[in-house]
Order: sequence, then structure tokens, then C-alpha cells
Amino acid sequence: MIFDSRTAIHGALLAIAAAMLLASAGCASGNGSSGLLKPYRVDIPQGNYLTREMLDQVKPGMRRDQVRMALGTPLLDQMFRDDRWDYVLRYQHASGRSESRLVTVFFKDDRVAEIRADELPLRDDATDPALPGFRPDRTPTEIKPK
Repeated sequence: MIFDSRTAIHGALLAIAAAMLLASAGCASGNGSSGLLKPYRVDIPQGNYLTREMLDQVKPGMRRDQVRMALGTPLLDQMFRDDRWDYVLRYQHASGRSESRLVTVFFKDDRVAEIRADELPLRDDATDPALPGFRPDRTPTEIKPK
């Protein structure tokens, strides 16, 4: 059998083509994405985490310092609209989906005049991914199986 450089080149090209075919077949999946070449993404909570329990402490007529003690420092303290504080929470899921919660406290003469709020959890909910310190790999102690 005669071995020449053309045979070696053809063999090498055939091996490369076979390897590429196997690699691309390994990357295929039902949803068109294997996750092999995707970056790792994490959930990103940003802003003020508020509950209905916290918001119920704020009453009309309260001073700004009392509101700050009950709810914390607002995410948006607007320079040109001193009559309102906006507490915003934006939660970006690793999947790309996001959700937002907004609480706006309006002031008149440095006293609470009105409160507008999106739907909030009643109290700290261990299953709420927006809760600071949430860890999806842990079962909350109050619902652990015995």
C-alpha cells in the first residue's frame, strides 16, 4: 500500500469533519439551546424590599423621619419633586424575566399625605425570591418536612 501526502490530508480532513459533526450534534437539544456556551446568569434583586406589614406602619400625618424609620431610605429621592419618595424593587430573574414593585409616599408640608403601592407580600416570605438572602436550594424552616 502506497502512502502519500494527499491521502494523509484527505484523512485529516475527514477526521476534522467527523469531529465537527459529532460536536454540533452534541450541542443540539429540543429547545435549540444546550446551555453549553451560555454565560452563567444569576437572579438580581435591586432596590427596597417592602412588605405590607412594613407599609401598614406608615400613616397619614407622619413626618419624613418617621417614614424613613419604618421603610428605610427611598431608592429614589427626587431632587426636583420634594413632595414624594419612591421605593422601587426590581427583581431580574436569571431567565431574563423581571418584576417590579413600586411604593410612592406623597408628602404635603413634610407630612404623609398619600401612599400608593403595588401588590406587596404580607410579610417576609421565605419563598419570595426577592427577599434579601433568599436561597432557592434551601427549604424554609417553617415548612421543612419532619
